Amino acid sequence: MKQYKILFLLSLFLVFSACKKDDDGDNDQSFDGSIEDIESFYNSDVVDALIDLGFEINTGNNPPTIEGSYLCTPSILEATSVPNDVIGSQFPDLFLNFRNQDNSTLTIDFDGASGSETYDGAGSFVSGSDDQFSVFLIITVTRDGETAEVTFAISGTKEADGIANLQVALIMIDDNGDPGGFFIENNTGRVLTDGDDFSEEL
Repeated sequence: MKQYKILFLLSLFLVFSACKKDDDGDNDQSFDGSIEDIESFYNSDVVDALIDLGFEINTGNNPPTIEGSYLCTPSILEATSVPNDVIGSQFPDLFLNFRNQDNSTLTIDFDGASGSETYDGAGSFVSGSDDQFSVFLIITVTRDGETAEVTFAISGTKEADGIANLQVALIMIDDNGDPGGFFIENNTGRVLTDGDDFSEEL
């Protein structure tokens, strides 16, 4: 059991020890909030993997304003396609911060943390309508000189004092062959949710 916990935490570290894909924070791809543009930003296999995991993709070009900071606690593994994962396992709390939302370009900046790890997604895309939204970004994970491209997708329902039904999905896009055996397999991933179905705004 101790060995399993170490491997579990290591796999979490590999996902969250990440930097944004584009260091200058610019994203020159246009985005209209459609499923076609989400597939173009990721690829159809990744979108299929998200759907298979039960991740709610909220399309549309009029998302609610979600700027602010939120806390997902407890953070629970709701779905996974990673072998040996255990549904219901608890991950470190997730801190999510959204800023610079621009609904004319459907872009938003994102940063966050989980335990001692931090992550960053300047220039991410946001879609949705009414009070439902989704945010899409790609991060680059680096370990011992090897890299992998990973999606980070977030969905939920904006309410006055927080986000209901929050989902955070991580999907491996390209492990670049994974010669060191560090990363999960391509098109596998996890969905984390808030254990009480509500993430308070801080």
